[in-house]
Amino acid sequence: MISRCICRLYRVLLCAYPADFRRRYGREMAQVFGDRCRGIAQTQGPRGLLLFGMRSMADWLSSSLRERIASSSEANAPIQAVDGVPIFCTVASFSPRPGALIHGGVLSLAIFAAISFAIGHGASHRRLLIGSHHPRRSHLLPARTEAVPADLTAEAKANPYPDELPINPYFRLILVLAALDADRDNVISASEIANAPAALRKLDKNHDGKLTAEECGARFGDTITYMRFHPVLAALDADHDGEISSSEIKRAPAALATLDKNRDGKLTIDELLPPPRPRR
Repeated sequence: MISRCICRLYRVLLCAYPADFRRRYGREMAQVFGDRCRGIAQTQGPRGLLLFGMRSMADWLSSSLRERIASSSEANAPIQAVDGVPIFCTVASFSPRPGALIHGGVLSLAIFAAISFAIGHGASHRRLLIGSHHPRRSHLLPARTEAVPADLTAEAKANPYPDELPINPYFRLILVLAALDADRDNVISASEIANAPAALRKLDKNHDGKLTAEECGARFGDTITYMRFHPVLAALDADHDGEISSSEIKRAPAALATLDKNRDGKLTIDELLPPPRPRR
């Protein structure tokens, strides 16, 4: 019953379309709408019919206005179309006047300059220097800069590792440092320096009494250059032959002591990192 009322109402609303449009498509539109309405009534019930009617009303309003405007413009057109034969009209090209382009460009530049001036000379505000003094595993190596150190206005702190301090990436890269740093605090303490021979012998995988560059952490490239580039390896490899012999392992505490620049009895990351390469 509800679907019949909606279909009758739709047939009445078709009168809003132009007469020529109704003659061509009115019967088909009413048939399609009725079939769709009955199908929704069987599957979705009154609620579905209500939603379908609301959508159809919105479509009817926009399409009827569009067809009315199109028919009025066709009626005012001087060219008479032959029934059933499409006519293609060519519209002359149009471009704005040069004066309008110049005025628009000048106005755009003026607005851009005004906004830039307002941003640059606005109310003064306090600048905050936010950062952190704590190393993070996201950095492969500490970043070096020639900028003058400055105190942080605000410091951002995070504690993702509640049970242990983050291991410095350089200590992960150089296996010798990882072996020497037994407590994983990124510092080679005096006791760890004294226990260096025992810690280094744990890296001797083939048990030949010496450490090769590969056992120290070299993975590719020139092993001699690798042993000479890193200060801790260069200090342990006293004869610079590319490996740490058994006698050099025994003299490891004395060799490591030579890296202690401030004579505090321990080695920090600043004393273990290689010197920065000079800029070209």
